[in-house]
Amino acid sequence: MYKKVISIVVVLAIVFTGGYLTAKQLVPDSKNVSGAPRYATKAVERGDIVQGVNITGQLNGNWGGSIGAPKPDGAVDSIDYVIEEIFVKPNQMVKKGDNLIRLSSSNLGDKLEEMSNNIQTKQEEIAEKNKDIKSRMETLESLLNRKISDINQVNPYDGIVFTAPIRGRLTELNVEEGERLSGINIATIVDDSKVKIPFKVNTYEYPNIQVGQKVIIRYGRELKTGEIQIAFDGFYTGTIKKISSNAVPNSDGMTYVHNGTIEADNPGLVQPGMVAFIYTEKDGMAATPFVYNSKVDSFVNEKKVSYSRGVGSDANIVATEVYVSSNEFVEEGEIIARIAGKDVAENIKEDADAIKKLYEDISKINKEIEEIYKKIDKVSNLTSKFMVTSPSDGMVSYLMYNVGDVINGVTDGSDRWSIQLIDMYNTDEMFIYTTVSDLDVLYIRQDAIVTVTVDALPGEEFEGTVMGMDQYTDRDGKTVYNVQIKVEGREGLRPGMNTNCFVNSGESTDTLLIPIEAVFEENGRQKVEVMNEAGEVEVVEIEAGLMNDKYVEVLSGLEEGQQVVTGSTKDLMPSQKVPENDSLLPSTN
Repeated sequence: MYKKVISIVVVLAIVFTGGYLTAKQLVPDSKNVSGAPRYATKAVERGDIVQGVNITGQLNGNWGGSIGAPKPDGAVDSIDYVIEEIFVKPNQMVKKGDNLIRLSSSNLGDKLEEMSNNIQTKQEEIAEKNKDIKSRMETLESLLNRKISDINQVNPYDGIVFTAPIRGRLTELNVEEGERLSGINIATIVDDSKVKIPFKVNTYEYPNIQVGQKVIIRYGRELKTGEIQIAFDGFYTGTIKKISSNAVPNSDGMTYVHNGTIEADNPGLVQPGMVAFIYTEKDGMAATPFVYNSKVDSFVNEKKVSYSRGVGSDANIVATEVYVSSNEFVEEGEIIARIAGKDVAENIKEDADAIKKLYEDISKINKEIEEIYKKIDKVSNLTSKFMVTSPSDGMVSYLMYNVGDVINGVTDGSDRWSIQLIDMYNTDEMFIYTTVSDLDVLYIRQDAIVTVTVDALPGEEFEGTVMGMDQYTDRDGKTVYNVQIKVEGREGLRPGMNTNCFVNSGESTDTLLIPIEAVFEENGRQKVEVMNEAGEVEVVEIEAGLMNDKYVEVLSGLEEGQQVVTGSTKDLMPSQKVPENDSLLPSTN
């Protein structure tokens, strides 16, 4: 019992002693305390203010995507690649245009050869069709009796115009205007200025006969009695145009003869069927007669005008116009007659359409050749891409292949993953993903300008922009505010670097500024204490603008030069004191 009482006394003594010492510390001696409150003030002044938020975050590279082997782009159906050289390594920084990988193709040469052979085949096909066109054009021109410069100008319903192929006399005219054609021969035109006389000589005469040799001719008529009467007085000159070197049996079957042809000027009345007595010529006179007499066969220049396509009694072919009459003399090119009708139109259209079809086929083949040449150009463009280069400044993150590896069957439809060669970051644009407090988020807006500094690059500043903001609630129910900042890439920046970012939320120049510690809030209104000329303190309500960690912009309520209170001895704790000569804020004893 005695010991318990002693313990209680000791505890009470300790409590009272501690209380006394504490009170002594909290309540300073009167000699150390000034009698009236003292104030620290600051003049309202003009200046510039920038408001913003300082945040930190790590630099992230902008995924530049995968760089793949070039697609054929229509040059070929598919292409096989071989990795020949690799010029970079993972995590290596590269510049735009730097060589990354060199490729080659194991099958492109064969495909080029195939395309070249295909062009040659198609060009040969065009040549054959052009030959066919030429032949068909000649046939159609013969049918129409005129030259054709453009097949598209042939009108089947114009009919066919027949003209005189030579200068001469119409010895036959077998068409009548408005009547159907009954036969293929429309007219015969004869140039009777020269006659053609077939002749024959025996094997004894042949050695003395040659082409170009002049002969003398005398003409006669064969009477009904079988006698031959001289038709004209005098002798006429002819020329041997042809003589066969091969002897053939004569019509009597007893001897061999050589056949030939003589052409001679017509003295005027010589007609086919007349007898011709032929002599060798010597000094312009008749010399030795040929053993065999001849007959005038025809005139040298004799042409028939005919139409043979579908002619018959039931054919719808009519002579719509006849411009000449029988035995009339016509000039070369003079129109003789025109024929028309359903059958004629169909014949012309059939020929013309066949020619047009050939032209269309050639046009189609030429387009196919043009497409092949385009593919060859694309192949040339494709081979220029065999050296794969960097599309931008960046950092190589991953290599998909090694030297010697093969990529088979690359087509225009190949997805990017199947042809991927390199994965890389694009350092032209980089990003910072960070979080801010619920107070700071109020000062961050979309597209705000950000000044970025990097710990690894002291003294350098980089431009950035707020690209987006979002929020979510974490597991603890706390709202988290995310901020995404885009940074303009520059040499030296790399993913993973630590950054300090100042997000500019506004700025003002040449405005009234006061220290932030001078402002307090009362009843929801912002106020300051102002020291007047009498040394008294007045409370003034202000309208505040921008603010940062040092200053507040004053929009109204104060004037430049006024003194605002930034601190006073009224705010001292009992343990604090301010020496008489101290003009600063209170300090702890």
